[in-house]
Amino acid sequence: MKKDQLYILSMITVVAFPFFAYLINYFFSDRSFWEQFDFSLSLFYQLIIGVLYGLIAGWICLALIRSSWMAATNNKYASRLRDVSLNYLDIVLISICAGVGEEIMFRGVLQEFFGVIFTSILFVAIHGYLTFKDWALSIYGFVMTIIIMGLGYIYEFWGVFIPIVAHTVIDLVLLLEIIKNRENNAAA
Repeated sequence: MKKDQLYILSMITVVAFPFFAYLINYFFSDRSFWEQFDFSLSLFYQLIIGVLYGLIAGWICLALIRSSWMAATNNKYASRLRDVSLNYLDIVLISICAGVGEEIMFRGVLQEFFGVIFTSILFVAIHGYLTFKDWALSIYGFVMTIIIMGLGYIYEFWGVFIPIVAHTVIDLVLLLEIIKNRENNAAA
């Protein structure tokens, strides 16, 4: 994948996903699209909860990715992004786009129709983490499903902002690991 393709995909995610989420909500839901943005809990606390959840979830994912039994799977996925030469600004922008677009679509709209568990499984499956071909990736996918279910339940109580922040932080942690590994491999 090339950098410009990744940026196009990010822009589609941050623009098209909320647009289609709005349309789905408008035509098929009785509630307002804007209700998902619940600020009954202060923005400060939502940021703190989102960052902490994202860091903990990101560290759990890193522990799995770094384990020896995931080495082949990790190398396969890391090689897809290794040649893109992402810098820190790229990673921040890509992470924000994914966090905003995907959480508004999945948590903010689809979860209302399919519930927390099915929406979480769908989310992880669409990302390619649930497969019969790679048991290590499926274990990672199972753990990700639990993490994403946590975001779904957080959404039920406090709206979509905390899941957006947490998703963004998870992606930041994981993508920064790719840059760190790329720099370490270049220095070696």
